[in-house]
Amino acid sequence: MSTIKQKAGVMWLFRMAWRDGRASLKRLALFMSAIVLGIAALVSIQNFGKTLEETISGQSRELMGADFLIDSDHPATPRVVEIIDSLGGEQSKEVSFVSMALFPGKQGSKLIRVRAMEGAYPFYGALSTQPAKAAEVYQQEISALVDATLMVQFGLRAGDSIKIGNTVFPIGGSLIEAPGNTVVSTSVAPAVWIPYSALEQTGLVQTGSRLTLRRPQTPALKYGLRQ
Repeated sequence: MSTIKQKAGVMWLFRMAWRDGRASLKRLALFMSAIVLGIAALVSIQNFGKTLEETISGQSRELMGADFLIDSDHPATPRVVEIIDSLGGEQSKEVSFVSMALFPGKQGSKLIRVRAMEGAYPFYGALSTQPAKAAEVYQQEISALVDATLMVQFGLRAGDSIKIGNTVFPIGGSLIEAPGNTVVSTSVAPAVWIPYSALEQTGLVQTGSRLTLRRPQTPALKYGLRQ
């Protein structure tokens, strides 16, 4: 008997709910739809954030080209070099700055960002050049890798020359893609990679020179490390 009464009570509740709901069925449907869409949007945003975080985390090495990037406002002291060496792993060194470049036999000059490199940087990702071998031999051959857009702008080819400061470098190839190169930075000052060993002979690094790397208008050295 008690079970029958419970069932009758439940049915009565449903009938009352249906009677009250018919008058505002559209508003109820709108309210429920808003809740469903809000929950779906929240879940989508959370999933997007998680996916983005995982993607950046998984590709951070390729974005930096190394496990660590250590910046300094001044050339590294012996003590700093000792600390860096204690980290172990492979290391590379870079000095970058903005300068003007001339192209012998071509008309005009261009503001560029010189990146003087030492070591096998990048350790992760690829240094994409044309021809591909240029990325492997430019330090040994004391040649320059010139941004691909700059090559097109001045009609340059591998084997042509670029003058940076007091030094004329043969162009080993065009630089298509490299860690640290962004669309904004390359549109203002296209990157030109040269060997670190040839930096001094350009005569551009001296008292009064403005070397910039991530901290504009301040002397800077960057070390890329892989462990």
